Amino acid sequence: MEFINALIKDYSGMLSAGLAVAVLGLLLWNIVISAKLVKLSKRYKKFMRGSSGKNFEGLLVEYMENIQSAVDRVNMVNDDVVQLKNQMDRCIQKCHIVRYNAFNDTGSDLSFSIALLDQFNDGIILTGIYGRNESFTYAKPIVKGSSKYPMSVEEELVLNRCLKNTTN
Repeated sequence: MEFINALIKDYSGMLSAGLAVAVLGLLLWNIVISAKLVKLSKRYKKFMRGSSGKNFEGLLVEYMENIQSAVDRVNMVNDDVVQLKNQMDRCIQKCHIVRYNAFNDTGSDLSFSIALLDQFNDGIILTGIYGRNESFTYAKPIVKGSSKYPMSVEEELVLNRCLKNTTN
């Protein structure tokens, strides 16, 4: 311990000068840090105020409300699309026509059968029979690809082609 006391007495001037330099260095460092803190504080206040003068928190809340509004609109559009798809399934999606000559005494293929079906193979077959002296048109309901009424060969043909979605 005496050795340390002797060292301090011998070098007290140098120790004092060294401590003074260290204090000055720390003081300068404190001034630099304080200046940077003031500058950063100004930038933070400007950032929080926003470029338009609005509060950053208010802008953030406004943007979140806009996002929620957009999400609500997307959900609404999605519901509409689902509803439209359900409606479209019940619209005519498959159709086919067969023309034929119902009677030997007529010239062209003026008789016809048309099958009109939805996605679930429900719909109708319209048949028009043309003769020289008379013409008949009638419809047969189709449920799940078949009819409870007897069908002619042409009606069977048009229904099968419509179900297979083939042409001619």
